[in-house]
Amino acid sequence: MCVILQSMSELFGISFPVENPIAVFLIVLLIILLAPILFKRLGIPHIVGMILAGMIVGPYALNILPFDRSIDVFGKVGLYYIMFLAGMEIDISDLKKNLTKSVLFGLITFVVPALFALLAGKYLLGFSLMACLLLAAMFASHTLVSFPIISRYGLSNRSAVNIAVGGTVIAVTFSMIILATVDSTYHESSGNTWLPMLLKMLFSLVVIFYAIPRISRYFLKKYEDGILRFVFVLAMAFLGALLTEFAGFQGVLGAFFVGLALNTQVPKLSSLMNRVEFVGNAIFFPYFLISIGMMINLRAFTQGWEGWYVAIVMSVSVLLGKFLAAKIFQWSTKMSDAQGSLLFGLTSGRAAVTLAVVMIGYNIIVGYQEDGSPIRLLNEYVFNGSVVMILISCLISSVVTEKAAKQMLLERNEQTQPDEKAHNILVPVSNPKQIDQLLHTAVMLKQSKDKLYTLSVVDEHAGMDRKQCSNLLNMAAHYAASIDAEFHQVMRFDTDVPSGIVNAVKEFQVSDVLVGIHHHTHLKDHPFGLKLRGLLKHASFNVYITRFNQMLDDTKRIVLMLPEKAEYEHGFSLFMQRSYRLCQHLHASAVIYAHPDTLQHIRQLLRRFDLKISLELNELHNWQNVPLIIDSLTEHDLISFVLSRKNTVSYAPLLDEIPLMMERLFPDKMVSYFYPEQTVFVENITTYSGPLSVPATHHHKDDVSLFTQILNDGLDAKN
Repeated sequence: MCVILQSMSELFGISFPVENPIAVFLIVLLIILLAPILFKRLGIPHIVGMILAGMIVGPYALNILPFDRSIDVFGKVGLYYIMFLAGMEIDISDLKKNLTKSVLFGLITFVVPALFALLAGKYLLGFSLMACLLLAAMFASHTLVSFPIISRYGLSNRSAVNIAVGGTVIAVTFSMIILATVDSTYHESSGNTWLPMLLKMLFSLVVIFYAIPRISRYFLKKYEDGILRFVFVLAMAFLGALLTEFAGFQGVLGAFFVGLALNTQVPKLSSLMNRVEFVGNAIFFPYFLISIGMMINLRAFTQGWEGWYVAIVMSVSVLLGKFLAAKIFQWSTKMSDAQGSLLFGLTSGRAAVTLAVVMIGYNIIVGYQEDGSPIRLLNEYVFNGSVVMILISCLISSVVTEKAAKQMLLERNEQTQPDEKAHNILVPVSNPKQIDQLLHTAVMLKQSKDKLYTLSVVDEHAGMDRKQCSNLLNMAAHYAASIDAEFHQVMRFDTDVPSGIVNAVKEFQVSDVLVGIHHHTHLKDHPFGLKLRGLLKHASFNVYITRFNQMLDDTKRIVLMLPEKAEYEHGFSLFMQRSYRLCQHLHASAVIYAHPDTLQHIRQLLRRFDLKISLELNELHNWQNVPLIIDSLTEHDLISFVLSRKNTVSYAPLLDEIPLMMERLFPDKMVSYFYPEQTVFVENITTYSGPLSVPATHHHKDDVSLFTQILNDGLDAKN
């Protein structure tokens, strides 16, 4: 290879290492493109492949690329990006639920490797106490190098992952404290170091967790441009990293904290989150891995056995310490073997703190030899050994994490009910202004086996020609691509829109239809137009009707209003499951108002769904109180009504007044209506064994009149 490079240099006049910035960037892109393809054929994880590729083209091997400022900067950006994305993707509700476990695991994964470092440093390497403490900070900390693997497999919200991420913060924080303590002992006025450091860190945390979320909420609500939103989120991540560096801690902590602060404001199934993940996986993560490989100097180990001895002792000690820590926690909390392996895989990799510790230790001069050469707290053997330790730990981390992730996926598939069927969702598109919100909502309602369809009906009588329908479908396809979602496009020629929707539902086995409505200027108009009312009259499937006046991502609570005996309707269980899923994606809590019998049924559904959300249950005996409840809600609440059609179990005449009430009294509220699947109901049944045999509730006519009077009184008050 060296001969080939020399020949190229002589033939084309190319000098190595390459200095042309365009050529450097091209070579890096070729590595990002070709390394995963090549190393996958060899059975090597692509993370390790990137590191090996960086080592090959680096200054200590073929010397094709220089380890210059640009590589260093992009490598550090990639590292911060990994931690930022870890904070963004973590399940906050699960993290709160497992906070005690996260702290416990963080302490175990810090203490056990630190003890190994102290013993190995003192008895195997003969280090001083301060050098052993630096070694402990190096061993006890870790970097979530293999987190992109977890993200790729869609496991970032699993409890084991959240525990590992929470434990990382604990371990890194204590390692930083040790590092700051050792560093301060070799500088003047060390006694005055801690108070300013703590004050700076407190200031940084206030900015990250108080100021940044409020600024972000305003910015993301005001500006809908995708590029502006992405750049803003990126700027906040590196502002947090800069703040924690200003406080004397590693920037990875600040990037992670900003990820946590923005976690609830950027839904996982959004175009913004898709851009964040895409840019990280395409550019920043590979740059970081390549930069690690370029720092590995294998030539240093040809000068004697001592370098190999130090590298082997460090690598074995740190991996053994992290492995025992993961196993101790697994046994104590009765986790599965796959979860224990995942904990070890995520916490065995290292990069940032290891490099920071070894560089500080290498630059601390504790004395001078007779020839005047400096005696360093951590010598060059430790420096080279730490780089080899990074390579080995990243290799082990990626292999173990990928194997554990696959095993966890298999376990989840085995637990899935074999008779679980798909419930496909259809989104008719007619208004360009509503396409983004409707598709975004459909993606968040979707379950794993569901298919998504967009429909445009060519109804020339209503002025919709083929070209207009095609443009609407193209707009839908463009948005679907931005959030990396697959929608099947359907164009139908039919006599009218309701008929086109009904026929498409039959053809594609759709169970749920999601439509949007507009504001009406005339208060006497029914909020549902003729087409929508025609659809409800002739349809027998689940229908979701939405009216969103602002970004759905701003939702903090979803308030469900359920009529008596709603649990006996076809589609109710699916509706509740989709509502809980929507809460999860929006990081919103659920507030349910329903009859006590319905609430009891909901508790049973929660245990079966095993979804982690914040839930508040309230008894609702009288629907005349609904306007008062809605009036107390905020702009960040989404009100969701379950309304029934005639001849269904939970139907009551007063429910027909709900859409008109919302349009007249609460035009600025975010609202959705769910009409369950229509079924034929036989009233003269005296015995029953299932929910659908329960007679419908009959509301007295005076109740409906009174509800209508409340509506009219409220309208007069507003006028």
